[in-house]
Amino acid sequence: MEKIEKRAVIKYLFIKRMSTREIYDDMLAVKNWVAEFKRGRRSVVNEHHSGRPKDAASAENIQIINDLLNKDRRLTIRHIAETTSINCSTVHQIVSENLGMRKVSARWVPKMLTEEQKKVRFNVCTDPLSRLQAEPRTFLDRIVT
Repeated sequence: MEKIEKRAVIKYLFIKRMSTREIYDDMLAVKNWVAEFKRGRRSVVNEHHSGRPKDAASAENIQIINDLLNKDRRLTIRHIAETTSINCSTVHQIVSENLGMRKVSARWVPKMLTEEQKKVRFNVCTDPLSRLQAEPRTFLDRIVT
């Protein structure tokens, strides 16, 4: 395309209220398709491409990581990545976004707890403290008497 023709197309797309990025992407796609047709391509349908999927956060990978974390909540992102052969950033994305967990005191816990889970955690945290406070008194009572 000549510069004047490109400008005319850009003006037309601008009048259609397309953003700069949309116009750029559109022009780039046109350039690529013209090059393909010059090479002798006849079909306008995209060809099937083999290779890895664009998103490694597949349902299978999410389930694998979830199973690992259910067995041991103290695992690190690096250890999970090495175990599963998944990229560290993808593992982090799966754990934080897909599974909704965050790291607290070296353990992975859900970001949002239900009311019932909050009550259980509160009871578990306060129960050992009350036993510790009660035991010294009984022990002291035994010594004094």
